[in-house]
Amino acid sequence: MLLKNVTSCYSRKNFTKVYGESGKMENTKYDDKFYRLPKRLFKEDQFRSMTNGAKTLYMILLDRRCLSECNGDAWRDEYGAIFIIFTIKEMMKLLHLGNKKINKMLKELEVHNLIYRSHQGLGKPNKIYVYDLLKADNDNWLPKQFKHRKGRTNEKEIL
Repeated sequence: MLLKNVTSCYSRKNFTKVYGESGKMENTKYDDKFYRLPKRLFKEDQFRSMTNGAKTLYMILLDRRCLSECNGDAWRDEYGAIFIIFTIKEMMKLLHLGNKKINKMLKELEVHNLIYRSHQGLGKPNKIYVYDLLKADNDNWLPKQFKHRKGRTNEKEIL
């Protein structure tokens, strides 16, 4: 699978440094790239309590979110918010960790309002909405019906 429109996912500035002045990336496979880790996760007090494992998982989820954004409407819900499908088993395999550890890291990301998991039903994988720390405008990262659910804080209060 090849990327066609990379500028919507990654800033041109990042690719100029890596791929030269033209920014062209022909025949570059998506999974051969680097992961982006926002500096905010290390510099801002609100993320100090996060484990490095949770930060690593966030980095991977953010990468998947970018792929969903590049692939268009198939990865947007009825409200236009971008989601990803990434099963616990896939995360376990990629990170070489067990089920309990992955779930603990996902809960940590939810506590910090970096992700929201929407359950789809028995036997179906969760939709995961990922907050993009690299974007200035994230107003539509999560559908409105999820923003004010009991037990959740409004992401604007934290981020």
